Amino acid sequence: MADLYGHRTKDSAGVITMDTTITPIRSLKMMQVTGNGALDQYIAIPEIQAASFVVVDALFDGGENTYSPQAWYSQGQLQLRRAMSSTWQVMILSQGGEPFAAQGSYGIRAANNSVRTQIDAINKVLTVRSSGALNLGQQGPGSGSFIQWGEVTFPEPVTTYERPLVFFNAADYMMIGRFYVKGSPGNWTGFRIKAYPSIAAHGDIARYPMAIKWFCASYMTPNTPAGDYGESVRDAAGNRLFVTSANLSLLNSQPSINSFSTGGTPITGAGYYASPAQMGWTGSYDDYVLGNALFSSTNVGQTTQPLRANFGGFLSGNRSVLQMYCENFDGINPVSVNGRTLFASRPMKPL
Repeated sequence: MADLYGHRTKDSAGVITMDTTITPIRSLKMMQVTGNGALDQYIAIPEIQAASFVVVDALFDGGENTYSPQAWYSQGQLQLRRAMSSTWQVMILSQGGEPFAAQGSYGIRAANNSVRTQIDAINKVLTVRSSGALNLGQQGPGSGSFIQWGEVTFPEPVTTYERPLVFFNAADYMMIGRFYVKGSPGNWTGFRIKAYPSIAAHGDIARYPMAIKWFCASYMTPNTPAGDYGESVRDAAGNRLFVTSANLSLLNSQPSINSFSTGGTPITGAGYYASPAQMGWTGSYDDYVLGNALFSSTNVGQTTQPLRANFGGFLSGNRSVLQMYCENFDGINPVSVNGRTLFASRPMKPL
């Protein structure tokens, strides 16, 4: 029999509100890095472990021209491409299998066999803040109605310095891009996303509405009451870091690989070319994909069209791959979305 060590809480109805055998995403480290103007920049970050997920995110609202650098990571190292001279947010996320990080004050730590859960002032859980649905794209065959943009205002601003993380899912087909979060550090107010259905590449499914679900998560816990059955964690200043009545954003499953390769049908037109790329996905319709870096544009430097839109998502009836495209226009030396940092997540409790 396996050793049973850990921590569990339930509410008054006996529903489990926290179980350390279910690993929440937690941050081992949040930091900012600044581009040095080089094409490729290599940054030593010892906290990146073999099992870590790394998210490199923008810290500004540039409208639909918001962009993120291409990023790759390996144990102990982050590589950025065309980071320019901007400052970027780096979040190193754990599955719970790594050694415990440096422990902050005012928190909890539990080990259950090989699963480690650590919640404190340094290592914070990712909590669902708000959620909703969007109807985008063509509204049916022969319909003259096309909803191009989806715009969301959060019920209340997210006041973290780093942008909140926004995750997307769909009932079936989804092709979206030009993502950006509205607001500024300390006052993130919502997001916008653009529809990119392609009849040429994906067939008649692109003539129908895309039923998209989303949720927003951040490292600041909303003001959800702890209730009579539960617990909360606060830091030295009294800021609440965690409450068992909150809904955690979990890394229940992950992509089979963490990089893209050329795959799928290119999208072409007069003076237009979008290069295709695929990544093995989880196979589950319950998994949401992180949109922050993946669906924002790529900056390719000093060209007549430096910002290239990335768009993509899920093919109809297929969750074994994540299908992405990067606009290239002339089709010469196409830019790939390869290297963008992302992961699959789902809420611990129903939305």
